[in-house]
Amino acid sequence: MISRGIKHIHVYCVDNILIKMADPVFIGFCISKNAQCGNKCVEKTVPTEAVGVVCKVKGKYQVVEYSEITLKTAQLRNADGRLKYNAGNICNHYFTIDFLTDVVRNHDDELIHHIARKKIPYISSTGEYIKPTKPNGLKMEKFVFDVFRFADRFCSWEVLREDEFSALKNADTAADCTPKTCRHALYNLHYRYILNAGGRFSDLAGSVLPEIPGNISPALDITREKPYPNGNGISNGDEGSGSSSDEEVKKSIIVEISPMVTYAGEGLAELVKGNIYSSPLIIASSKESVGKSRIRKPSFIVDQ
Repeated sequence: MISRGIKHIHVYCVDNILIKMADPVFIGFCISKNAQCGNKCVEKTVPTEAVGVVCKVKGKYQVVEYSEITLKTAQLRNADGRLKYNAGNICNHYFTIDFLTDVVRNHDDELIHHIARKKIPYISSTGEYIKPTKPNGLKMEKFVFDVFRFADRFCSWEVLREDEFSALKNADTAADCTPKTCRHALYNLHYRYILNAGGRFSDLAGSVLPEIPGNISPALDITREKPYPNGNGISNGDEGSGSSSDEEVKKSIIVEISPMVTYAGEGLAELVKGNIYSSPLIIASSKESVGKSRIRKPSFIVDQ
């Protein structure tokens, strides 16, 4: 990287569907602060949420993992009721190449190991494959953010969770951090891109939907894929009677905008302002190939 003239590095966790890769605002903020490293975070509101917190330990910035902080400390609150340690780490970092070079050359042997208790499958003495239900082993880990404590100039940048953080950690059988919740987080973000650019959406009967997603009728709620009982949400003059079919619910608000069209919603106004769309909506670039999808063909292609 040095030979290529790279001076600034953005590191992120691959399980976050809402990541803004090489975010110019975040990188520009860090550069403006002359920071050696920086960290994006979201406000942690639940003490037991499985994210570490950014804080100072003995005068040095670092991330204290959720497994390494006591419940009593995690539950501490400020006078306004917010958690005292609320800078939730989402593994989204900025580094200068000079800083990382210094860490590698002078501090590599100072990086500590973290102990993680894991459920590790194994082969028993009888040759049987065992998949344990409880932790049965220890994993020694090092984290990229462990280098924070070597920085003299560190900055933190808080972002909105709904805009920049939706992690994939579990199968769809779980309650959260699943493929389904990640899809809906992306749909919700792109839906708001369209609204902010002046576009609107209509329901299955052609009625324009309100701009506040919370007021959308249940069958069009973008956070669900299953029908709500006793409520079809369709504007046919008979709301609340009968139940939604799976097909109706599949037609809830689905919006996907290619990153080749917009990075973070910019430039969409000239495309969507004043228009009313039905779901699903896909906006793609003419330079890319949109293959088969579980939803119908793209609504329109942008010539670029």
